[in-house]
Amino acid sequence: MPERAERAAERFVEMRATAARHGHSMDKRDRDDVGRATHRAGEFRKYAAGHRAQAADARTEKTLRATIAQKFPQLHDREMTERRAVQQEQARQVAQHQQAAVVPPQPMQSRGRSVK
Repeated sequence: MPERAERAAERFVEMRATAARHGHSMDKRDRDDVGRATHRAGEFRKYAAGHRAQAADARTEKTLRATIAQKFPQLHDREMTERRAVQQEQARQVAQHQQAAVVPPQPMQSRGRSVK
């Protein structure tokens, strides 16, 4: 009976040590997860700040365009015409690129053999 009690006591000590190690590793994993989440949150804050700055620039540009349209209507009309032309050209190039990507590849002829 004393041997069983001794083995049980040893087993309890082992279990406590294992539980402590496991608990510590869970804490470390939790800390790592929080660190990763904090890092990602920081990245998203930077993205949000960039988007806010871009929106502010767009509002400023809109205001300036309205001012130019009032003070210099011919310049504004010419700029708008040129802008539309550039946008249409870009759209045409994108459409051509997309069409080229859809065309199936042609079978290649191996070297040294002729196709009959």
